[in-house]
Amino acid sequence: MVTPQIHPTVIQLARNLEIGGAQETVRTLAKYLPRTGCPTVVCTFGDGPLRQEIERLGVPVELLPGRRHGIVALPWFIIEMVRRRRDLLEVLAKHGAGVVQTQGLGTLDFLAMTLRLGGRTQVWWTIQNANFMVRGEHVLRHKWLVGPKRAAHRCLYRIGARIVNGIIAVSDETARSFCEAIGDVADKITVVCNAVDIESYPAKADREEVRIRLGFGSDEHLMTMVGTFKRQKGHRYLVEAATSVVGRWPDLHILLVGGGDLAREIETQVNAAGLSNRVHLLGSRRDVPEILAASDSFVLPSLWEGLPVALVEAMAGGLPVIATSVSGTEQVIVEGVTGLLVPPGDAEALADAMIELLSDPAGAATMAAAGRERVAALFSAQGQAERLTALFRQGGPDAEAEVRP
Repeated sequence: MVTPQIHPTVIQLARNLEIGGAQETVRTLAKYLPRTGCPTVVCTFGDGPLRQEIERLGVPVELLPGRRHGIVALPWFIIEMVRRRRDLLEVLAKHGAGVVQTQGLGTLDFLAMTLRLGGRTQVWWTIQNANFMVRGEHVLRHKWLVGPKRAAHRCLYRIGARIVNGIIAVSDETARSFCEAIGDVADKITVVCNAVDIESYPAKADREEVRIRLGFGSDEHLMTMVGTFKRQKGHRYLVEAATSVVGRWPDLHILLVGGGDLAREIETQVNAAGLSNRVHLLGSRRDVPEILAASDSFVLPSLWEGLPVALVEAMAGGLPVIATSVSGTEQVIVEGVTGLLVPPGDAEALADAMIELLSDPAGAATMAAAGRERVAALFSAQGQAERLTALFRQGGPDAEAEVRP
């Protein structure tokens, strides 16, 4: 008699459910892990607009209190972490969960790590970014803490790598970066690339209706960027590049979709460059699939990445793409075949790529078609969920010979 395979209930543990790449991965896995037989619960330390979408999938969402105290308030910090650990144990018991997968938690990865101690719960860290260590922008006050916190995180990641079941890196370069920063823990790392819900792309949208709603005509070229306004995403280089491109293409409009701390700074840069009628800040949106369906091309000028979900979504939507040659993008894009790659932080090279794409519509269409085929074959959410389910079922990376495209 064949014994049926038992799939564990998985807790997807997220910092919050705001709009962002890691959060979108949580939403996608909430949809696809149950299809592979893995019951799923989303647990988060901060609410956000994705909560309703996840609950509409029939996936429970557990909302826990967020952090209030930093390490400088040591006694209160410790008390708070003890309480959050107790909360997580209660969620595990409530849902009978056997697996916790973190998604871009940062410091809270170490809290999740403790769930592995003294129990049978599997804990998997997901490293979403090649530049994952503490940076100055993460410490709003007490800037002197950046160095000590970075050293402490490096030490804790080294210890934790021996404790957790495994580390899931979202791209080959992210895995290499983790090993370079932490040490040789390659035996605990499995690469499972971020993926996209192919069913949602290209969106079933009325292209002209969406354009009218956004205030654009049918003959204008809409080049879209989707990304949080933060230094990592390189918005300022796109604005710099646009100053030398828009004069040659009077019908070009650049749409910046997303919110974030640097939005006002970028808006000031746009206005100072006299581009307010050509570069448009649309804010955070939940109709990104429809905006992509109404767009003509996509650009992502990031300074670093893990494996950018927005880029994969654009390619799944059949758009020709331009991106910087950083972690993850080089794994998704085959230069000159499925998109164009330029060096990060190089506005001049970015402008040249924009001109190349705009000057050759036929070539751009060919790259777009090849890009969609590549995403469907290698970066589908169904494939991602199947790889993760096999990993969780077997309990460690050694059991899965090949889990990446």
